[in-house]
Amino acid sequence: MIEHINVFDLIIILGVIQGILFVVYLWKRPLQNKKASLFLSLFIIGFAFSSTYYMLETLGIRGYLNIWDFSPLYCPVLIVASLYLFVRALIYPESGVDLFGKVLIGFSVIQMLWQIGLSIICLLDRQLLFEHQHLIFRGYDSFDIVLLLLSIVVFALAIKEINAYDKTLQHNYAEIGEFSLAWLNKLFFFLFGILILFAIPTMYEVITGHSPFSMYYPMWIATSCLIYWIGYSTYFRRAKLSPAIYHDERTATETKLSDKTKPYHTRLTRLMNQDKVYLDQDLNLKSLADQLDISSGYLSQIINQYEKKNFFDYINSHRVNEVKSKIRDDKFQHMNLLGIAYDSGFKSKSTFNLAFKKHTGLTPSTYKKSIS
Repeated sequence: MIEHINVFDLIIILGVIQGILFVVYLWKRPLQNKKASLFLSLFIIGFAFSSTYYMLETLGIRGYLNIWDFSPLYCPVLIVASLYLFVRALIYPESGVDLFGKVLIGFSVIQMLWQIGLSIICLLDRQLLFEHQHLIFRGYDSFDIVLLLLSIVVFALAIKEINAYDKTLQHNYAEIGEFSLAWLNKLFFFLFGILILFAIPTMYEVITGHSPFSMYYPMWIATSCLIYWIGYSTYFRRAKLSPAIYHDERTATETKLSDKTKPYHTRLTRLMNQDKVYLDQDLNLKSLADQLDISSGYLSQIINQYEKKNFFDYINSHRVNEVKSKIRDDKFQHMNLLGIAYDSGFKSKSTFNLAFKKHTGLTPSTYKKSIS
C-alpha cells in the first residue's frame, strides 16, 4: 500500500517520472541523429517501465499471479536491445540493423509474446497459472539468465565498437571531442554495476527459489540515478551525426610504402614546419591531403610509417610545440594558456589538455610554472 512507500521508493518513482519527461523532451527536440534519438528513447522508456513494474509490487498491486504480473511493463530485453541499437546508430547512422541487432529485437518480441500469452491465460483461467506456477517462475528465471548473457555480449561489442570508432576519428581529425563517443564508456561502467546488482538476486532466486524484494532495491536506485545521469549528460552533449570518414584504419591493409613516398613526406614536413598548416583549427586528413594532391588513405599511411603516429597525434604534437614556444616568448605573456592554445590551432580545452599531457607528461599550467 501507499503507506509502505519509503524514501528509496520515492527515489525510484522520481527516476521513472524524470525518465518519462526526458523521453517527451527527446520527442519534441530530437537529436540530430533521429535514429539514435529513437533508440535512446526506447532505452529510457524500457528502464522507466521496468522500474514501474517492480514498484507495483511495493504498492501491493502485483505479486499474486494477477494480470499486472504479466504486464508488458516488464521489458528488460528491450533495454539491452535499444542500447545496442543506439550505439550502432551513432557509429553507423546510414546502416540498417545488423544480424545481432535483429536477434536482440527477436528476443524482445519473444519476451513480449510471453507476457501477452500469460496475460491472456490469466484472464481466461487464472487457476491454470497457479497449477503451473513452478514452470512459469522457471520461465522467468530462464529469461533472466539469457538477459545476463546478452547484456555481457552487448557491453563487450558496444565498447569495442566505440573504441574502434574513436581510433578511426583520430586517423581523420585533429579535434574529435565534438564527435567522440568515449563518454559512453561511463554509461557502460554504470550499466555493468547495475548488471551485478541484478545478477546477485537473480542467481539467489535461481538457487534457492526465493528472492526477497528488498534485494532489488540497490539495482532500482542505481537505475534511477542512471536515468538522471543520462538526462543530464544528453542535455549538455547532444549526439550529432557522424563526421565524414576519409580513411578507416580498421579496414586498411598494412602496406610497406616505397621510396617514392619520401618526396611527399618532405613536402608534408615543409607544410608543417614552414607553412604551419596545423594552425588551421579545422584541419583534417582530407584537407591536408588535398594540399599535397594525394589521397587521404595515402597520406594516412605516410604519417603512420614515417612519423609512427596517427593524424590526431601528429597534428597536435606540432600544436603542443607551438604552445611551448609561445609560452617561452615574451610577446605572448599577456595571453592566458587557453588563448595561446587556440592561437596555436587547438579548438577545444579538453583536446589541448589531453594532447599537452600526452606529449610532455605535464599539464599546461605545470609546464608554464616549470619554466617561469
